[in-house]
Formats: sequence, C-alpha cells, structure tokens
Amino acid sequence: MRKIVIFAAMMVALAACSNQQGEKKADDSQEMTKSEVMTIDNFFQKGEELAGKTISVKGQVDHVCKHGGKRMFLVGSKPEYRLKITTGEDIPSFDVAYEGSEMHVTGTVEVMKMDSAYLANWEKELREGAAEEHKGHEHGDGEGDGTGEGEDHEHDHTSHGEQADMGEHIPGMEKVEGYRAELKETGKAYIPIFSVVADKVAETK
Repeated sequence: MRKIVIFAAMMVALAACSNQQGEKKADDSQEMTKSEVMTIDNFFQKGEELAGKTISVKGQVDHVCKHGGKRMFLVGSKPEYRLKITTGEDIPSFDVAYEGSEMHVTGTVEVMKMDSAYLANWEKELREGAAEEHKGHEHGDGEGDGTGEGEDHEHDHTSHGEQADMGEHIPGMEKVEGYRAELKETGKAYIPIFSVVADKVAETK
C-alpha cells in the first residue's frame, strides 16, 4: 500500500513538472511574438491592420528633421515605403546623427486618412499662407527672416513654405495635386498616411 502511495505521488509530481514546462514554452512563444521586429516592407504590406497597435520596426533613417528633431523617416526597398516616426513622451528629440543608420523603433501606429476634404483644406491653407507672405513682402521692411517650409515639414500642410509667386506657383500645391491624382486613379476614398509614435529607439548592431 505504501509503495502505491509513493508511486502515485511521483506521477503527480511528474505531471506538474510537465505542465510547468508546457506553460514555460507557451510563455517563451508569446515573448518571441512580442519581440518580433518587422521590416519597413513588412509594415507597408500589413498596412491599416496595424492601426492603434504597438509594434517594433527597423529600417534605415534617410532623414531627421533639423528643426527640433521631432520627426525622422525610415525607408524600405521602394520609394513609397517611407515611414514617419515621431517622438513620444519619453523621447525629447531624434539625433541628426541617426541619418544613414539602421534604427529599431518600438511605438504605436497612427493612420491619417487623406481624403478629398483633407486635400481641400490643405489647399485652402496653402493659398492663405501664400497670400499672407505675399502681403508681408509688399508691406514689410524688406529684411524678412528668410525662413521657409524646407524639407522638415513633409505632409505638414500648416506650413506655407517658400516665397510664393502669386498667380503662378504656390509651394506645396504640387503635393496636393499629386494626391488628388492618386485618389482619382485608384478610385479610393482616401490615402492612408502612416506614422509611428516612438516609445523606444535604438541603433541596430
């Protein structure tokens, strides 16, 4: 009888050990899934299904905004695979030295829907900005500050940019018209513009 009790206890212990190992493997598997890092190409292939999710992505930095360092862009294998990364609460700015390096970014995906209404508002602000600048040059002291939109305000339609040649050219309008042409060509209701709000940024080794 004593031998039977000891044998039963051993079987219970073995079963418990087996369950613990199974749970550990499941936990390890979940940890691996959480730590998976996608490429920029992977990101754009998944698209809007990533909206609102926290992800890890890596890619080469082709540009860091010089004014404040609040934005940088990671690129993939195609020109259209260009992902905007913005600073999160714990990241004051991105270092310009990141340019040319491959960076690993963890953060939350945001999607902005660029539709016809958005483009109409963008055009309105560009025209109003150009008119204000033109008025300033007409009534100013001729000195000016020489500031313009520059390369750091990609998709930032609140900036009117360089000096406008009134009646001939308004900086930024070519982007608006380009997006309008894309909407018409594809028949889509909007163009998704992706960005990631970064929680962590590290250079890959």
